[in-house]
Amino acid sequence: MKSQPKKVSLQKRIVFLVTIVTVSMISTMMIFDTRSLNTSIRQAYVSQISGMTMAINGRYEESRSINDVQQIFDYIQYKNARVLEMKLYNKDGEILAASNRKEVGKHMHPANIIIPKQDQTIVDRVPMETSEIPIVRLTAPLQEDGMVVGAVEVIFDSSEETVLLKERTKLIFIVGLTIAIVLSTVLWLILRVIVIRPLSRLREAAVRVKQGGELPTLQFKASPEIEEVSEAFNEMVTDLDERYHELQHALQSLQVTQDQLVQSEKMGALGNLVAGVSHEINTPIGIGVTAVSYLDQKTKDFKSLYETGKMKKSDLEQFLLVVSETNAMVQSNLERASSLVRSFKQISVDQSVEVKRTFLLQEYLEGIIASLKPTLKKTRLRVDVYCDHELNLYTYPGALSQLITNLVMNSLNHAYEMDEEGSLSIRVTHDQDTITIVYSDDGKGMNQEVLDHIFDPFFTTSRGKGGTGLGMNIVYNLVTQSMNGTIQCSSVLGQGSLFVITIPKEEEAEL
Repeated sequence: MKSQPKKVSLQKRIVFLVTIVTVSMISTMMIFDTRSLNTSIRQAYVSQISGMTMAINGRYEESRSINDVQQIFDYIQYKNARVLEMKLYNKDGEILAASNRKEVGKHMHPANIIIPKQDQTIVDRVPMETSEIPIVRLTAPLQEDGMVVGAVEVIFDSSEETVLLKERTKLIFIVGLTIAIVLSTVLWLILRVIVIRPLSRLREAAVRVKQGGELPTLQFKASPEIEEVSEAFNEMVTDLDERYHELQHALQSLQVTQDQLVQSEKMGALGNLVAGVSHEINTPIGIGVTAVSYLDQKTKDFKSLYETGKMKKSDLEQFLLVVSETNAMVQSNLERASSLVRSFKQISVDQSVEVKRTFLLQEYLEGIIASLKPTLKKTRLRVDVYCDHELNLYTYPGALSQLITNLVMNSLNHAYEMDEEGSLSIRVTHDQDTITIVYSDDGKGMNQEVLDHIFDPFFTTSRGKGGTGLGMNIVYNLVTQSMNGTIQCSSVLGQGSLFVITIPKEEEAEL
């Protein structure tokens, strides 16, 4: 089984979201401030080189002397130590003047030749690989008679600006991080006092109510929303006791009604048993009455013949034969009626009086099936019992009788169509500790939905046909409560149903 991910508390979620928003805002401020500072530095660079190029252009246009330009380079480097290198070159890349006089007259690499447009100053940073310190290259146009004829290049030490930029960024980061931490901490405390603590108290109160404890009235000095929730909770708790008593009364009424329905179901089954056995007894008794009437008539005829003195030996032999045959017929039918009455008496007593006793299981099961013969005779179903004829069982026989009766009637009512052939089976096995009764039919079976609810009270698939939905619930209660056993059901549509009942072996206590 996969473990469910741990849920993050509301307090942590809010603080986390606010922290993310705060950090995002501070990061945005840092980006804009850095860009603004870079722009200011760039403008300062442009301002500085503008002054230099104005002096260089003025001297160059005035004297057309490279030496004068070279002197200006020397002067600028003398006055500003941050100017590392200066060059003056034409459009072809020929270096006309340079702070490093060894480069004068040389040609620059084409990739390094930059000729700005008029009134344009180009500021770009030289990669750190080419220098140990951060430097900036400033390139301004060299003009002659209003025309751009070359460029002035100044390599400038930008260490101060780089340090300033780093310090400014570091300061903003520290201030922003401090603000985020302080804001998150304050928000954490506020949420804990205003939201989390009241919610925790509400939860504790709900748990206490769930466990049946008494609850004092809750009062919060928090936000209006929390106060509204607490007032609603107090009102709910106030009405909870009354509703609990109403539910208890409804549950008791439901239990009484269920008990009445169960008893009605039991008496209905007993009534059906009485009607069926009465009908079954009528047949042998009727035959017996007819045979006795026939014997009475033959006796009167024999007496009349005897009184006339005309009786012959053959008449006596014929009368004795009739008496013998009639007597045998009466005796067999009376024994049959007596067996039915005895079986009915025992089963009816067992169903009405809950007393444990020891009995032969096979004989009792066959007696139950015999009591159901009036109903089974109307169908084309066969019931087979497989059980050790010497197996004794100590339990409530009435519970077993009703259990088997309900299982058989459930198959008759739900598993088969009218006049459909079928086979019901009761198979008993046992070991040292338990007895297992396996009841099965080969009827239409059940789908999973019906199977999931088969033992639920009042669940039936034939409510329109008068079903109460208590038959299988009674079976479940008889097995689990009266017989202290277990019952399991399995079924597949079109392949019948199977009930496996396991009950513990018990020994009858000696008095």
